[in-house]
Amino acid sequence: MVRRIIEIDEEACVGCGLCAEACHEGAIAMVNGKAKLMRDDYCDGLGDCLPACPVDAIHFVEREAAALFMMRRQWKNIKRAKRWQRHHADVREVRREPSGERQMQTEAQSCRRQEKSVPN
Repeated sequence: MVRRIIEIDEEACVGCGLCAEACHEGAIAMVNGKAKLMRDDYCDGLGDCLPACPVDAIHFVEREAAALFMMRRQWKNIKRAKRWQRHHADVREVRREPSGERQMQTEAQSCRRQEKSVPN
C-alpha cells in the first residue's frame, strides 16, 4: 500500500530524542543515539514529529508501506463486532421489552405457569 510516511535522515539527526517523544504512535525510537522509524505500520503520517526536530532531519515521503496498525486493528474489531451482532441477534430480541401481542402471550404463559404450580 502506497501511503505518506516519515523518513529520518540519520546523518542529520543529532540524537536529541524530541521526535520520539512527540510521536504518539510509538513509531520512532532512539537506536545508537539516532532516531529511527521502527515500524511503518505505526506511523500515522500526520507528522507530529516534524516540528519537534530542531535540525529538520524528518521529512514526508510517499512510498510502499505496511497498512497503518490502528486501521487494521479497527477493521478487525468491526468485523468481530458484526459477527457478535449476528450471533446474538436472537438474544437481543428476547431481551427487548415485550409489547402488544407479545405482552399478552407472556401474561398468558405466566398464568399457565401459576396454574400448574398450584396444588389441587
